Amino acid sequence: MSKFWIAQIIGIVAIALWVISVQKKEEYKILLLQAVANLIYAVQYVLLQVFPAAFMNIVSFFRCYIFYKKRKNGKNISKLWLIIFIVIVIVFGILTYDGYLSLIPIIITLFYAISSWMKDAKWIRIVFLIAAFIWIYYNYVVGAYICIIGNVFEIISGTLALIRFSNVKE
Repeated sequence: MSKFWIAQIIGIVAIALWVISVQKKEEYKILLLQAVANLIYAVQYVLLQVFPAAFMNIVSFFRCYIFYKKRKNGKNISKLWLIIFIVIVIVFGILTYDGYLSLIPIIITLFYAISSWMKDAKWIRIVFLIAAFIWIYYNYVVGAYICIIGNVFEIISGTLALIRFSNVKE
């Protein structure tokens, strides 16, 4: 089996975790599932030799994991952590810049960092919903075709979660 098809299969696992994550009520559970999904997405993008996205997913893994640990223990995440991750994203973004297309994962990762820093699962869902539309284009161009199907599921799941939790104080 070629790296291309292995990457597509790996993408299915990451998609499942991501879609399940936005259905969780507690923010720390969203962050944990997305940490694992980001790590799996990183493997997929390495296999597809799309290194800007792979690096952004690795950074996102660490951000989600650290934010998860803080939120699970009932702690706020300091602005310092947010600034650290923004700087890391910018540095890795500069190092892996490979044309306009590589700006997409960089910008999305910045928005993910900001939304997950805010203590509001609603904003996490909104940012992920918007990002899913943008990822469709990116995944088509880089050949992560299974992820396009996943992005559609993310859009559906994110929309349903926004509706489901619209009147729930989180």
